[in-house]
Amino acid sequence: MALDANAYAVIMAGGSGTRFWPLSRNDHPKQFLSIIGDESMMLQTWNRCLALVGDPQRILVVTGARYADLTRAQLPDLPAANLLAEPEARNTAPCLAWTAAELQRRDPDSLMLVFPADHVIEDVDGLRRSAEAACAAARTGALVTFGVPPRYAETGYGYVEVAAALEIDPEAAAPVRHVVAFREKPDSKTAQEYVDAGTFMWNSGMFVWESRALLAAMEQHLPEAASAAAAMLDASDEAERAAAYAAMPATSIDYGIMEQATNVACVEAQFDWSDVGSWEALAELLPADDGGNVARGGVAALDASGNLVHAPGEKVALLGVEGLAIVRAGDVLLVARLDRSQDIKALREKVAAAGMEDSL
Repeated sequence: MALDANAYAVIMAGGSGTRFWPLSRNDHPKQFLSIIGDESMMLQTWNRCLALVGDPQRILVVTGARYADLTRAQLPDLPAANLLAEPEARNTAPCLAWTAAELQRRDPDSLMLVFPADHVIEDVDGLRRSAEAACAAARTGALVTFGVPPRYAETGYGYVEVAAALEIDPEAAAPVRHVVAFREKPDSKTAQEYVDAGTFMWNSGMFVWESRALLAAMEQHLPEAASAAAAMLDASDEAERAAAYAAMPATSIDYGIMEQATNVACVEAQFDWSDVGSWEALAELLPADDGGNVARGGVAALDASGNLVHAPGEKVALLGVEGLAIVRAGDVLLVARLDRSQDIKALREKVAAAGMEDSL
């Protein structure tokens, strides 16, 4: 199978990466950092998308206006017209409504492959096989998500409940299934039940659909977003465009569209995947020493295991501690239990309340 001739990659790069604080900061968030490997997550995502669609003209990046210069600096081959700078952060549904309207104007037969800028995928061949199956499913009018077979009972991800396989294309290299329901991040017991059931996948937050199909779903389920997206295209200046964007409902594409729609399909991912959504998730991706410690920086350890140390250029000694994240970034030292790293967003609120907003 070949990737659809009218496929465009859309990179969502407006997130603030709060759970990766203190390395990820408001002015330089996670997607612009080199978390895994030497290239930034944004550049890695760009390279994957280029391998899929083959032409920089077919890649659009949606990011906050405050990150426009960072994006241009990291992606010099991105055409100027393909950088969509959000006037304000309003979650994923508005940015995708705007992008769909823009692509529909450029190419009425356009197909959108939507990828967050801060995920880790190393198997690009597997991604392509899955994308080919997703494109075929999307051409039936379905809204398609990628589901990742769960490797363990993760509580930090949402889940997709799937049913029997759909007969989309006999040559498809990845199974395509009907989506029964989307499930919010579960507690430990429920996550284990999902894994044991065998009919649940991790919700990857990556999608494929025809731009016209998404706009039709917007008109049905988020009519304010659909009308605001059209108004943005008709805006005569930045002020009008910002006013139209502000009228968008600030909601996620999952909640606003995918959980409401009935024509939703799920492609079973044939590739490795992590959203690297926390320090604990990063610890699972990096090689560990004999004590199970993952370190970036100089580390000496005695009776210490299962820790993550991110302190480039620093010297860290561990004694009798387990399961900690120890992160030095700029003027901040974070010491946290790895299994509490999902709570760093709440910790940031405490940091702000303590008068340390300049460290965020």
